[in-house]
Amino acid sequence: MSNVTFASLDEVKKELSKMSGQEVVPMKEWPVYEILAHCAQTIEYSMTGYPQMKPKAIRNTIGRVAIRKFLKQGYMKHSLTAHVPGAPKPELQGTAREGMDLLLRTIEAFQAFQGPLQPHLLFGELSKAQYDQYFAMHIADHFSELQHTD
Repeated sequence: MSNVTFASLDEVKKELSKMSGQEVVPMKEWPVYEILAHCAQTIEYSMTGYPQMKPKAIRNTIGRVAIRKFLKQGYMKHSLTAHVPGAPKPELQGTAREGMDLLLRTIEAFQAFQGPLQPHLLFGELSKAQYDQYFAMHIADHFSELQHTD
């Protein structure tokens, strides 16, 4: 799935639904479950707090510039083998289906979440709409590493 783009988490949910009956294989480093668990983990931290934050000066300068650029262009590129700083590495065990279910449950929990969102580790304070778009772009970047049958 090269050049994947999603504008929202609703689009990600549609893609997960399409992928559910297909064989999904990673084309690069991480197993499919780890990719999906990592994406779910980043969403979870928006509700519970990221374990390690970049300094406030970085979040208020470089982080703000970066997120504005990503949101404006509608996609992002980042290291696809970098784990969330300070977070436990997602389990390597699990099937693609279990990973899809985990990501879908986490997206739905985020969409239903009514509490205050936690600042992003690099981008700082984001609205729910900004987080939604950011997570969609983050997942799209990771999904560019997946291949599945159509």
